[in-house]
Amino acid sequence: MTDFSVRPYAADDAAAVAELINLLSEAGGGHAGHVAAEIEDCVDNEVRDAALDTRVVTDGAGRLVAVALVPLPPEGGDRLELIGGVHPDRRGAGLGRELLAWQLERAAARHAELAPDAPWQAQVIAGDGDPSPTRLYERFGFTPSRYFLEMSAPTSEAPAVSPPPGVELAPYDAARDHELHAVHTAAFRDLWGYQERTFDAWAPLTVRSEAFLPELSRFALAGDEIAGYVLAYSSETPGRIYIGQVGTAVSWRRKGVAGALLAGVLGDAGRAGHTTAGLDTDADNPTGAAGVYAKVGFVVDQRVVAFRRPV
Repeated sequence: MTDFSVRPYAADDAAAVAELINLLSEAGGGHAGHVAAEIEDCVDNEVRDAALDTRVVTDGAGRLVAVALVPLPPEGGDRLELIGGVHPDRRGAGLGRELLAWQLERAAARHAELAPDAPWQAQVIAGDGDPSPTRLYERFGFTPSRYFLEMSAPTSEAPAVSPPPGVELAPYDAARDHELHAVHTAAFRDLWGYQERTFDAWAPLTVRSEAFLPELSRFALAGDEIAGYVLAYSSETPGRIYIGQVGTAVSWRRKGVAGALLAGVLGDAGRAGHTTAGLDTDADNPTGAAGVYAKVGFVVDQRVVAFRRPV
């Protein structure tokens, strides 16, 4: 990498990495929503050894122009979600090819070390508005495996949606985090690509994250049971929040719980001064999530493609 400096990720790189990931998201037609806390959560909790499994590239002016992270699957999981990319104005110098090759080498080394008898898959994503990453991934043998939708809604147009009979909306309660984790795991277990995490692995990425907004997160309660939940997070885009998890207990699906929760969170976010909320969903989610989101005002901003290949 002539004219560039390569080194492992350092703790003070988080903001610059988030900024770069946001530029790549915008290049694909998405929004600049990622915050430094997300990068910190990933490196602190999913990367085994930052010295071995991360790389950042800076140019002659010291600007971070490329990044490559190799997070591990959760215990018992089989998918490595590789994170990385090259600044749009630095493409064409071979950085992307070298970094992706390095990521795959590190993934293979970790696989041989930790789970040689289990089939692992490497996954990368690209917005369909940016063909450059797609060409790179296909060159390395990745093939499209799933499509996701990035959606957003204005908080000013939040509809009034009542929860179903027997359900009431309530503020998030940290005392119920273990119960929330159990409901979340059961709700997502049968969905494509979901990898279960223990509570200790799940909490730092969600309810213990610095990006988490407990004041804008909500439960739907049926008596003393958590029937559904929405967990909200801060976003780099001014006035925007990110809804990271929307879940409904299996026994309460298709009864209007998620719609009522989302409408309530949109209204609360608007009253708190936020103008927009964003979320992601599997385009082929069998629960019909995209349709639920559309009913409360969410529209599709871009389609994201997930590519996979064996490690």
